[in-house]
Amino acid sequence: MSNSGTQFDWAKSIPCRNIQTHGFCKWENNGCSFNHDQTSKNGTDQTSSSSNTSPVTPKVITSSIGNLSMDSRDEPLGQINSNIPKTGLQGIVPITSTQLENSDTPKKRFNFDIPSFTPTGTLSSKLSRPNASSSNTSAPSFNPETAAVFTPGASNFTASLSETPLPHGAIGQQLASSAEQHHINYPLDEPFYQQTNLYPINYHLYAPQTPPHIQINKKPNERTVNDLFVPANLREMIQAKNEESLKSIPITQSGLPLHVNQYHSLYPIDQNYERSTKAFGYVSSIYKTMSNTDGKLYAMRRLEGVPITSEQCFKLVSKWKNLDCANVVRLVDAFTTRAFGDSSLILIYDYYPMSFNLMETHFFKIGNKDPELITEDLLWNYIVQLANATHETHKMNLTVGKFDPTKIIITNKGRIRLASCGLLDIVKAATSNEKESVDSLEHLKAKDIKELANLLIDLSRSTIFTRQRIADPNDVIKELKFSEKFKTALSYLLQEDAKLEDFLSLIAPQVMKIMNGLQNSTDFMEGCLSKEVENDRLVRLFAKLDFISERPEFSKDGSWSETGERFPIKLFKDYVFHQVDESGSPVIDLTRVIDCLNKLDAGVDENLLLVSPDENSCLIMNYRDLKELVEKSFKQLRGQ
Repeated sequence: MSNSGTQFDWAKSIPCRNIQTHGFCKWENNGCSFNHDQTSKNGTDQTSSSSNTSPVTPKVITSSIGNLSMDSRDEPLGQINSNIPKTGLQGIVPITSTQLENSDTPKKRFNFDIPSFTPTGTLSSKLSRPNASSSNTSAPSFNPETAAVFTPGASNFTASLSETPLPHGAIGQQLASSAEQHHINYPLDEPFYQQTNLYPINYHLYAPQTPPHIQINKKPNERTVNDLFVPANLREMIQAKNEESLKSIPITQSGLPLHVNQYHSLYPIDQNYERSTKAFGYVSSIYKTMSNTDGKLYAMRRLEGVPITSEQCFKLVSKWKNLDCANVVRLVDAFTTRAFGDSSLILIYDYYPMSFNLMETHFFKIGNKDPELITEDLLWNYIVQLANATHETHKMNLTVGKFDPTKIIITNKGRIRLASCGLLDIVKAATSNEKESVDSLEHLKAKDIKELANLLIDLSRSTIFTRQRIADPNDVIKELKFSEKFKTALSYLLQEDAKLEDFLSLIAPQVMKIMNGLQNSTDFMEGCLSKEVENDRLVRLFAKLDFISERPEFSKDGSWSETGERFPIKLFKDYVFHQVDESGSPVIDLTRVIDCLNKLDAGVDENLLLVSPDENSCLIMNYRDLKELVEKSFKQLRGQ
């Protein structure tokens, strides 16, 4: 022990960690060799070093972890010396012997004045202060009673999104299109988003598709998992619509008002997120919104700067509300508002998620979806539905006004609806003078027939492959490769004295064909619904079995113990969910689980063998008695 005084001399220049952590060291006078002086920087003696005339090796600043001193790593972020050359993280700074003699820093085994490594281009470099210099005072001791509570803050990227509202025209840049955008480029200095892959939602989570060789060789009495549920393509379509209905965007990013009357949660639903003035003469945009009255989703059509001066402009709104047609989007409400900062006309319609208009469906590629080919059967389908919409509108003494392909939406496969009906009536009433002559209702109905003919001519023209565009509608009809019945019906609409009733008689055979297809579709949907309508029975049975079994509060109750009257229920759960095969592997058979639960729910008179996991207990019981036991136990649990 004679050399104990000099054995730990190297520790005298190192500050004691107990001082920095607890504010004191209880071994300060009882053998602790570290420095306990809190007044000097780094606990070092301010003694000058002896002169040295020998050549001095250059001082190297590197990014090695070994150069990080104990005190510099524990300093607060603002006190770290960040005076590192910006030309690089690793540089050579020559030091002369004269500079070393004038230096106040003594010779030490470790150099505590070397600044800690501060990487450039990271989040920490943005948070540090570049002009902060090393302080001659030690870091304050940590006091948990006075320490501030850590509150996570947003980085530069997220803060910029939440602070700066985007203009309306830039909303589309922040929205991820359901068809084409599945990846967002986050900044490289965001550690949470680095090497993070975003994938589209996978809807094949219920059961995989049946292999073709099994589907072909399946016998009439055999069933697969897919036969027990809704068809996969129908389920995926419904789930995609639900996902589209749940999309939202923060108000701080959209720049949209928080609410417009009783409607809130506005979300742009235009595929291109662009405002257009072609259809109505005013800047128009459409949003998905939710009503605060009934909690349902609606489509909000907004027209900017419409000069509404009186309530007479809305005199036809009540008629449009009462129009009940399967091929017309129902008008719910119409009003004016200044919630957008100007005088805007708002019309509320029923909302159909994942709807595309005729232009987007047949003339644009959206994501990976190619434009749909226009055929004669498809045009017959459109003719029948558009004729039905026009007929029902005229019966209410209303007119469509304009058949714009961007305002005719496809809500399902081959199902079209007229959107934005009633809007032109309000715009015309607001912009027309009282002295101007008002067209008669019969004249407006005749214009609807002409508009319908022009729309069908434009759709049919896209099937003709010519070098030059054919302008004359009659020449377009001659060039069509369709049947004579189609050409005759289209030619009739171009006549000056065309009547809608006569046109309906002309297309009656196609109406019967379309009606037959719709009835078959109704039968298919009803069959799919019949498979799912009783699914809640199994959910209730699941809940009852879980309520009864494994209740810890009744573990010491002999009348409720699972080894007593409830023992068959425990064995039945093992029989259904804990089966193993001959190799000891778990049996995952959803068809068998549903079959057993259906038998238990029905209480069939069929015996089953229940065996305990240790195979020491066996019990033969039928589903009828087991169902009575489940109902009895559940009633006791409810206190009845």
